[in-house]
Amino acid sequence: MIKKIFWNGIKVFVPIAMTIAIVIWLFTSIEAFFGKFLRHVVPPQYYFDGIGIIVGFFLIFIIGILVNAWVVRSIYRYGEKLVKKIPVIKTIYNAIQDLLNFFDKSQQAAQQSVMVDTGFNKMIGFITREALDKLDPPIGSSTEVMVYIPLSYMVGGITMIVPRSVITPLDWPVNTAMSFILTAGMGQKSKPSK
Repeated sequence: MIKKIFWNGIKVFVPIAMTIAIVIWLFTSIEAFFGKFLRHVVPPQYYFDGIGIIVGFFLIFIIGILVNAWVVRSIYRYGEKLVKKIPVIKTIYNAIQDLLNFFDKSQQAAQQSVMVDTGFNKMIGFITREALDKLDPPIGSSTEVMVYIPLSYMVGGITMIVPRSVITPLDWPVNTAMSFILTAGMGQKSKPSK
């Protein structure tokens, strides 16, 4: 009885505590990053904790607006090409960019949740690329797609090229399917039995 009560407390406390800790870490990191520069510009009597966060969000918003301008977009593309030529930096940059694109709503049309039937088991994943025959060099035929299979309780996953005939579309949004996979289905609510 005491173990069950304690375990119930952990199940409630840990997700809340971890979420709060991550949010605090994120805001503290933003404040530390921008605050370091602002202390040299803003007089001490006007500086207050949180100004780095405000300036950080404002700057990100301004960058979002500027990227729509043709000149800034051209400069950004040129800078991105340079970054993608630096050996270690390009790997980190590409990984972060791909992760952000994965959760970008405008990019999720191509990222459909699917069930992949390998013949001896089934896996849940996401179509990340179609038309593999149009890549240079081609890495598949027009009847194949690229599917990303995330691994439960891990950051990684595997990428598979599979025939369209072995995939079944799921009527799940990407974030619901990702949550289901990452928790190995343990967080999914079951339909009540009648």
